[in-house]
Amino acid sequence: MTDIHLLGIRHHGPGSCRNILQELERIRPDLILLEGPAEAEALMPFVSDGQMKPPVALLGYQPDAPQNAVFYPFADFSPEWQALRYALRENVTLRFFDLPLAHSLAFEAERKDGSEPAEADDEAIKQPGDPFDLLAEAAGYPDGESWWNMNIEQRRDGSGIFEAVKEAVTALREALPEHTSRRDLVREAWMRRMIRAAQKEPFERIAVICGAWHVPALENMPKVKDDNELLKGLPKVKAECTWIPWTYDRLTFRSGYGAGIDSPGWYHYLWHHPEDDGTWWVSRIAALLRKKDMDISVAHVIETVRLAQTTAALRGLPAPTLEEYNEAVTTVMGFGDDMLLQLVRESLIVGNRLGKVPEAVPKVPLLIDVERLQKRLRVPFTAEIKEMTLDLRKETDLERSLFFHRLALLDIDWAKPETAGGKGTFKEKWSLYHRPEQIVCIIERAVWGNTVEEAVQKYVSDRMTGITRIPELTGLLDRVIPANLPELVEAMTIRLDRLSAASTDIVEMMEAVPDLVNIVRYGDVRNLDFSKVGNMLRAMVARILAGGLLVCINIDEEAAGELLEHLSATDYAVSTLDDEELNGMWYGFVQQIRNSSGAHPLLSGYAARILYDKGRISREEMRDTLSFYSSVGNAPSDIAYWFEGFLRASGSVLLLDDNLWQLVNGWLCGLSDANFIELLPVIRRTFSNFTTAERRKLGEKAKGFELNGTDTGTASGEHSCNDGDASKVIPLLGRLLGIG
Repeated sequence: MTDIHLLGIRHHGPGSCRNILQELERIRPDLILLEGPAEAEALMPFVSDGQMKPPVALLGYQPDAPQNAVFYPFADFSPEWQALRYALRENVTLRFFDLPLAHSLAFEAERKDGSEPAEADDEAIKQPGDPFDLLAEAAGYPDGESWWNMNIEQRRDGSGIFEAVKEAVTALREALPEHTSRRDLVREAWMRRMIRAAQKEPFERIAVICGAWHVPALENMPKVKDDNELLKGLPKVKAECTWIPWTYDRLTFRSGYGAGIDSPGWYHYLWHHPEDDGTWWVSRIAALLRKKDMDISVAHVIETVRLAQTTAALRGLPAPTLEEYNEAVTTVMGFGDDMLLQLVRESLIVGNRLGKVPEAVPKVPLLIDVERLQKRLRVPFTAEIKEMTLDLRKETDLERSLFFHRLALLDIDWAKPETAGGKGTFKEKWSLYHRPEQIVCIIERAVWGNTVEEAVQKYVSDRMTGITRIPELTGLLDRVIPANLPELVEAMTIRLDRLSAASTDIVEMMEAVPDLVNIVRYGDVRNLDFSKVGNMLRAMVARILAGGLLVCINIDEEAAGELLEHLSATDYAVSTLDDEELNGMWYGFVQQIRNSSGAHPLLSGYAARILYDKGRISREEMRDTLSFYSSVGNAPSDIAYWFEGFLRASGSVLLLDDNLWQLVNGWLCGLSDANFIELLPVIRRTFSNFTTAERRKLGEKAKGFELNGTDTGTASGEHSCNDGDASKVIPLLGRLLGIG
């Protein structure tokens, strides 16, 4: 009769690893049934490859819908990983006996709501509402995590541990049936089917390694027909599997994966240094803090280890846990302040280790090309956030820039742009951060081409054909320009020309102007010819000039506010380009808004302000305009809107521009008492948009001006000018400046 040995584990844990290896040495099985999808068996030989460095993960995905994917992570201290290595080392037959990916991915496809790929399994030991919390409470532990760590992962003697875990889980499953989902029941039925099949083969000793939560269900076998009923009509899709690098910080994630752990770096230490008394661990903390310029001595290390051991003894623990070490570090090295624990957690308790997989692992061609480019450009995936500033005048940096921009166009968010002096410089700044889910995105984009350049060309071309709005197309074109894809740029330019010719939406054209300006400016930086875009920009501004006034007339406050934002953005863009012809056309349009009696006063006020700032209207004209809009013949609401537009975001400008200050101040001081009282709510509304600091400084400046608008100097505490004394030094100053 075949002996079945059920070994319940947590998917990541050094204690579970040691217990598994000890039990396998005792049992000496001729078959190991390991929790995992059958499709992964073909990838087993890579486990013993010298290039394979955990943490890694099995990635299962649906080829025709790669976003439907599932991860099975492994670390050095994962019992399944050690079981795989044992089977390969001892030449023992090993089979994955969990529900195949073809079925589990079909379940995922039905369940998913568009979120990130779920990680495999829903084993209940670490899920929210941990059932082991009940055992922890009875034993005097704060939570199930602490109970499991102390009694399983840090336990020195593993004898009888699997039987004890089975009894505990059996009791919990009986008391908490809601923690077992229907998907669990289906998976367990499949596992039992695989066990029955193995029993019919000539195996004498079978070791079954699975999540502890499943052990009771595999020990008490129901009738075959009951399991067949559960497995009847399972959905099925095509599935593929590969190895990918993983990170320790992703081991802490639990999104759909009940085996997420809080402290993979700590577990790494426990696995590789089982005999350490804490000195090595605390020494690493000390080294980390010294790198941060903290004064940490050997005496600090000794006292921290002693305090942790003493605390553990007082609590009746055989050895300090992570909690005791954290408390000791806070007390001795942090002087009671736990702020430094955040640093320790990120760098050591969690860790930033990134795994590696052999180059021979099956991969989609696009991923191969991405890795080839990373290697050539020396920008590999890292588990840490890496800042990189590029000088576009250097060949390698320019190639890196093209690579990053192309990945961004594929919606692969590995490299994100940061501010580095703007597009008008030769510098770019990027932030690089690798998440394993990005590989899924690369696989998803692989349908568009075998290389990055080919994939981005086809992917963006497909997106372009579905765009019907000019701003959306110009925004995309602005992103395509720095990726150096001339054929795609040409196609998008033609598309943009056709959309522009057919469009009658003036607001849409104004939205597009800033992006078109950026394109023209960026072409100058990269020595690219965008004369067609420049001509298109002029044509678009000319069409705004011809019909733009109509959209400013007879509109409500909300529409005027939205249009004001477009006017502001367009004015800024045109100003930065500094093209004489373009400036003439644009300010002609702004003049139309100012002069129109039907334009919304919010827009009229802003138009007047633009023209005054650009020197297009004189101070006298501006004074007359202020008097007109403040006259009693205008509705108070119109006055309010006009001044809101005129003084939009002008708190700092009023402080720095004395001419504008004197203009506004002189107008206010010239109002009659009745007019001032009537306009006071309007003025308060306008000035309420300024910051508190701006309003305070404006009040201080007002104290330094006489009613006629001349500076008295009282605000700064300076004395008035002595014209007689000044006349004596002016000739000398003239000679020094060469103007005498």
